[in-house]
Amino acid sequence: MITARQPTQVGERPLQRMRVYTTASFFLVVGMFSLIAIVRAEDPGLTWLYAVAGAVTVEYSRHWEKAPAWWSTVGALVVSLGVWTYAAIILDVWGMVFAAVVLAVIVGRQSRWLPAAVLGLAVMLAPIGIAAVVAPRDELIPLASTAVLMFAATTFAFLLNRYGFGLYLEIDAARRVSADLAVAEERYRFAADLHDIQGHTLHVIKLKTQLAERLVDSDPVAAKEHLREAQDLITETLANTKNLAYGNREVAVASELANAEQLFRAAGIDWTVSGEPQPHLHDELFGLVVREAATNILRHAQPTTVSVEIAPGRLVVTNDGSPATARSASGLARLAERFEAVGGTLQTSSVDGVFTTAASIR
Repeated sequence: MITARQPTQVGERPLQRMRVYTTASFFLVVGMFSLIAIVRAEDPGLTWLYAVAGAVTVEYSRHWEKAPAWWSTVGALVVSLGVWTYAAIILDVWGMVFAAVVLAVIVGRQSRWLPAAVLGLAVMLAPIGIAAVVAPRDELIPLASTAVLMFAATTFAFLLNRYGFGLYLEIDAARRVSADLAVAEERYRFAADLHDIQGHTLHVIKLKTQLAERLVDSDPVAAKEHLREAQDLITETLANTKNLAYGNREVAVASELANAEQLFRAAGIDWTVSGEPQPHLHDELFGLVVREAATNILRHAQPTTVSVEIAPGRLVVTNDGSPATARSASGLARLAERFEAVGGTLQTSSVDGVFTTAASIR
């Protein structure tokens, strides 16, 4: 049996892979610049500083999808400013670039990224003034400019990464909704077909048993014939319900016209058909129109005549005896939606007691 949950499970594994890829991209960028800074460091103290900074930032970037602890944000910010200031003083370009990447990770994590980016640039400029006291300006400014550009580029890359993941989440949510709607639509179609099968036949059986009850004393043979036909209809309904459950149901205009003729003749209603059924791609839909129209006539009208006009791609059912206050025909309304889905129309009208059901497909 199809359930609403099964389709949504299909996307769990791709979504998990997307999370892994996005997280890995953060780790890769931070780890790469951390490793470069460590390898190029000339003294052990600087090596350990960059290693600690890299570890803190990698841990911080692990929480890119949800808010990290405040102490993690503060720690990453303090580390980035410390590395930035120290690298600017000793003119270590890779250390400055690494610090810029760390700060970009912090900025890229914020929901209001634009104010955070402006604040990040301001934070980067403050240590420059400190470093300018002890470092040559002609060497410091080009290095600082390089680091600022790296900060801007890395921030953009991280934001683009998170934006892409956000789009994937929206697409995944839309896919889940689409899958659930497809299941609901299939259930709706099954319910409508089940109504078409059993609703129509039950009304015919009711009519047959009523006729048998009237004739049981005056014409027992005819009464038995009506009861036999009712039993045949029950058997046919069971078979049709089974075929519907297994997706083997077929509805044809010719067979539905024959059933309707038998029904109306037995009820003493004049029945005429103009035209011959022609093979059509949507023959089942036209057959359902005949079935639903016949059911509605029996339930809601007191007709003396029923006529059917058939032409290629068109079918019209007309009956008199329609009640002055028309009742909603939910079955025909559902069929109208199915006709519209294949580029056709199904319209109903009631004028002076004459009810018309017209279906066509271009």
